[in-house]
Amino acid sequence: MKLFVSLWGTLLILALFVPVVYIVGRKIGKHAGWLSFIPLIFVTMTLISFLPQVLDGFSLSEGFVWVLGIRFGLLVDGLSLPVAFTVALLSTLIIPYSIPYVEHRIHEEYAGENKRAYATYYALYLLFAAGMIGVALATNLFEFFLFYELMIVPAWALINVYGYHAREKIAFIFFLWMEASAILVLTGILIAYTRTGSFEISNLTLLSGDPWAIWVIAFILLGFLIKMAVFGLHIWLPYAHAEAPAPVSALLSPAMIGLAAYAIVRILVPIRDFGGISLVVLLWALATMIYGGLMALNENDIKRLLAYSSISQMGYLLLGISSYTTIGVGGSMLHYVAHGLGKAILFLAAGAIIYRTGIRDIRQMGGLASKMPILATVFVIGFITIAGVPPTFGFMSKWLIFTGVFGRGLNASSIELALAFSAMFATVLTVAYALWTIRRIFYGTLPTNLEGVKEPPKMMLIPLLTLSVLSLLLFIYPRIILDPLLQVINSLISR
Repeated sequence: MKLFVSLWGTLLILALFVPVVYIVGRKIGKHAGWLSFIPLIFVTMTLISFLPQVLDGFSLSEGFVWVLGIRFGLLVDGLSLPVAFTVALLSTLIIPYSIPYVEHRIHEEYAGENKRAYATYYALYLLFAAGMIGVALATNLFEFFLFYELMIVPAWALINVYGYHAREKIAFIFFLWMEASAILVLTGILIAYTRTGSFEISNLTLLSGDPWAIWVIAFILLGFLIKMAVFGLHIWLPYAHAEAPAPVSALLSPAMIGLAAYAIVRILVPIRDFGGISLVVLLWALATMIYGGLMALNENDIKRLLAYSSISQMGYLLLGISSYTTIGVGGSMLHYVAHGLGKAILFLAAGAIIYRTGIRDIRQMGGLASKMPILATVFVIGFITIAGVPPTFGFMSKWLIFTGVFGRGLNASSIELALAFSAMFATVLTVAYALWTIRRIFYGTLPTNLEGVKEPPKMMLIPLLTLSVLSLLLFIYPRIILDPLLQVINSLISR
């Protein structure tokens, strides 16, 4: 199959459209959303066009030498393609949703039309998407770090300008935590370079057995764990998600923070020394799962509840990685996709509820299923996807995660086996806060002030329905992602 655009073309078109969207957007206002939709749908379709080669077991790469022999490369294989495609798909589908939502938000903030605000929002949005896709495809640590930083700046700006209430303070906190993460990752990258003489990610296997390998792993892992918002390093996330506009939250949670888990697999898992700290990673994953689940169960603000749910789900991704098995790590990356679908549905649905009711406190809701039956349905699908309940894609990912963790426990030690059992029982928390949240929002007595509520606009519902259907279809045929993914994961672990 002949590809109609290069890998670098996918990023170049996003970069080129950033100034175009900003300049033209200052004239066309809210219609800038449709202009930004053009490069995103192009990138999504381009990534789909790589699927036949990846399914056949091939990888595709492009690169050029920049300065000092540093090669900027992009790689599409069974691991990077599902991650990059998830980011591209979510970024694309969120655009139609954003058009009515952002219009409503700008009218709230500026008490009328502000064309510059539309132009800035969609230009920053494209830059954010480009940074995340670049992280997923990068083959060079120097290049990876540039894209890593690129996705932080527009995310900060989107929260700072378009968020709610204490948005400037929260955006500042978000930026400080992200920069702390970046500094730690950069430190590990520089140590790796001094030991290997290369920035190529593929050359990190040379660190296996090196006395400095554990320091590289420690710095980079800690940096990525901040980005994942695991227990103890999670403080920024509930505030950032609560203040960010719903479309931004739907990218921050399922796409951006999960990229750190992908980076751990791509960068650290091939270093054999990483397997030696699996118990520490397992303990951290279990603590994250339990803490996030308990906090979600106790939360009344709908967006903060979903933020704590994201923390808990990052624990699942970390759990699979801790197994250091092909099945477990593969399940973790599969759950990146499942969580991306499920949590995007939930954040977008929460935004739609706020859009229609103006309410965030779940205690003031109830009975909304009678007024919003379609939204209630997709909300349930979103929750059962992240809970790992069939017939959704989340069932497949969590099945693999626990298969890997139990396999590791049976072959390693009784402590790891006991922790694996504990992690399995921790899934009850996900089901508990999911059912409790659905019950409080959509069932029971409808408050009198919500009797006039109706379904959100079609442009907000169509992305939600698309993501819901995709979650169901991938449950039926997961091999389109799973087979090439496991092949790459196996090669990384067995190096």
